[in-house]
This record gives sequence, structure tokens and C-alpha cells, in this order.
Amino acid sequence: MRRIMFAILAIIVVGGLAVLFGLFRSTAVAPEYEKPLSTAEMQALIPKGRELALAGDCFGCHSRPSGPMLAGGVPIATPFGVIHSSNITPDPTYGIGKYTRADFHRALRDGMAPGGRSLYPAMPYVYTHLTRPEDADAIYAYIMSLPPIAQPTPENTGVFRLPVRMFMNFWDLLNFPDRRAPQRADRSEAWNRGAYLVEGLGHCGSCHTPMNFMMGPDFSKQLQGAVIEGYEAPPLTSAALTSRGYDIDTLTTFLATGIAPQGTAFGGMYTVTHFSTSAMERKDVEAIATYLLTDATGRVPEPKQPPAPLPEAQHPAAGSPMDRGRLTYAAACAGCHGLQGEGIPNVAPAMKGNATLAEENPLNVLTVVVNGVPVRKFTGNQRLYAMPPFAHRLANDEIADLVTWLRAEWGGRDQPVTPEAVAAIPRSVE
Repeated sequence: MRRIMFAILAIIVVGGLAVLFGLFRSTAVAPEYEKPLSTAEMQALIPKGRELALAGDCFGCHSRPSGPMLAGGVPIATPFGVIHSSNITPDPTYGIGKYTRADFHRALRDGMAPGGRSLYPAMPYVYTHLTRPEDADAIYAYIMSLPPIAQPTPENTGVFRLPVRMFMNFWDLLNFPDRRAPQRADRSEAWNRGAYLVEGLGHCGSCHTPMNFMMGPDFSKQLQGAVIEGYEAPPLTSAALTSRGYDIDTLTTFLATGIAPQGTAFGGMYTVTHFSTSAMERKDVEAIATYLLTDATGRVPEPKQPPAPLPEAQHPAAGSPMDRGRLTYAAACAGCHGLQGEGIPNVAPAMKGNATLAEENPLNVLTVVVNGVPVRKFTGNQRLYAMPPFAHRLANDEIADLVTWLRAEWGGRDQPVTPEAVAAIPRSVE
């Protein structure tokens, strides 16, 4: 029995060391990509590479709001510390200027940096793994055509200050499946293009898919919504989108401009629309909308109308929580959003028809009311004024009554919001 136990222990130790040193890992990069591209080939690929880099939101993830484009430094908070996005300009010291064609392919498709270093999954290689080799070439050509910026990446914090990259091999073993983008002969060209972008480079699921306990995407619940960075990234299924009133035209408009009848982009989605989808070719944005809105039968369902106001919100009893919420809205919100919730163009979004108010989870509304929203600039010289935080202007019970009334009036929701739910929202402004 003792020999059996030692044998089992030895197998576990040897297996663990094999995983630790990445012996199980294979590459999706064929040997032919070790050959460099010619200058003419690189030049010809630049326009295609720009479109694909936009689709991958490279600029949003690797550019600080007030910093140079693609020079990195964007903080990504995790329970274990902060990871900063890297400099991916062609700078040879701080960026990827020394990356070969094959190095770039391995980073994008294998999650491996030169020298066999595992990338942290904050780089969504579990999605960009789906990128076709010819498209990886195009992105490489485009990025290498940009100006190099000699800006170092800030040091990571927490556990990421320690030599833990090797342990990412365990994470990859359990969370990095060899996926393929869905491609179907019975679907349209737009659907297939959208599937490739959404499931791969666009990595929509990295925010809109629930995570497992290892912070890896639960692919069995792909695009079914998740909570990330204090906001709920709502489901992107066909049923969920049509229930919020989207059709292909309005969803395309939202992605292309950040503004639609259902509301305006904020939080992480503002970064996506600002840096990525608003700059993409219209046909690619339409392809994304087509894929997301198509149900399992291949149809795009008719969008639903906004929910009707609840009677108790329109005619609240005097002194009731609904009445107090209505009065708070009139005093604190109606100046910008309108007494009828109509909003003011280039000032504040409409509340009437706003899909955020109809979401089952009130988290996003609460977070916006508590912490406010900064100034946002959209395409076509459109903008919205900053919304001030109300965490220090209204008590928790006042915010609870306000959000309860908002959701009942324009979201058709009858679940009351509690002061405890308001208190649970992290304050970003002290």
C-alpha cells in the first residue's frame, strides 16, 4: 500500500511539473509562419489589419484615456492585484518592436510571449485564438506600421509582482479550450462574419459571459451576461436583445455611434464603442448585430416594445416610497432628463425607453446614480454632459426610492430597491 501511495504521489508530482513547465502546451502556429513577410506584403496588409485591430478593440485595452495610443498602462483590476495592459507599439525596448511574425501569431493565438512566457488571460487569447493566420498577419502588419512609443508599462501589483507566470499553464490547461468560430453554410455571409468577430477577435464573451471560480469564461453560458468592474454586462442572446427592443438597424446604430433609443453606452461598453465599433466599417458592425440577433432557428425575432409604466408609479399614493421617488426625480433629475423622461440631445439620455431601467438586475442604474458618469463624446460631434454622483447628495433610502420609481415608470419593474442594495454599491468618488 505504501508503494502504491508513493507511486501515485510521484505521478502527481511529475504531472504537475509537466504542466508547470508547459510540456503539455502545443502551438496553433504552423512552421511556415516563421518566415518573415516582405515589405511589400506588409504594406498591402495594412488596411485589412487596421479594421481587424479595431474589431479586436486593441486601442481600448492598450490606450490610457490621456495617454498615447497602444502604449499600454491601462489598469485591469482582479481580486489578486492589478495588471496593466502592455505597450504594443513597435518600440523595440518597451513595445513589441522585436516581435517576429511568428512571435505575434503565438501571442495572439497561443497566449505565449517570446521566450515561452505565458501571457496573463487579461489578454483575451482564449478568444483571439480563433483568429485566422492570414488575419493575424494583417494585424501584425498594421501595428508594425504605427509610430513606436518608448513608454514603459507600469508595474503590476499584488500577486502579479511575483514570478507566477508559469502557473498560468495550470489555468490554461483548465480554461483554454481549442475552440473554433461557428461557420455555417446555411447562414448568410453577414452571420458568418459576425460569428467570427464576436466569438474571436471581438471577444464579446470576455465581459458578457459568466466566469468560473478560476476567473475563466464559462463557455457553457456564452454571452448570457456577467458582472464585471462593478457593472452588469447584460446578456447578448437574441432573446435578451430583442426583449430590449433591438433589431439589426438599432443595434448596428448603437454599436456604430454609442447612442440608440434604448440608451447610450457607458462604463466598459463606452470604451468599446468609442475605440472600436464606432470606427469599424459599417458592414462589419452590421455583421456583429446580425449574428447576435439571430436565434437558433436562423430567424431575427421582432423587437419588443418598451414596457408600459406601472400604475403605482404613475399614480403613487401620497407619502409612499413611489411618491418619494417621483418627487426626488422631479427635484434632482428632471432638469436634464426631462419631466417625461424625454432627455435632452447632447446633454442627457432619455429615460423613456431606456433599456437599462428594464433590466432585471438594478445594479447598473444604482451604480450610475451613486457614482455618476463622466463626459462622453460620441460620433458626429455628439456628446453628453457629465452626470454628477449622488452618493453624497442623497441618502441611501432616497436613492432606493428614486431607482424603484424609475424602474417602475420606464422599465415596467415592480421589484423595490432597498437601501441595503444602495449601500452595497462601491463608491468611486469620496
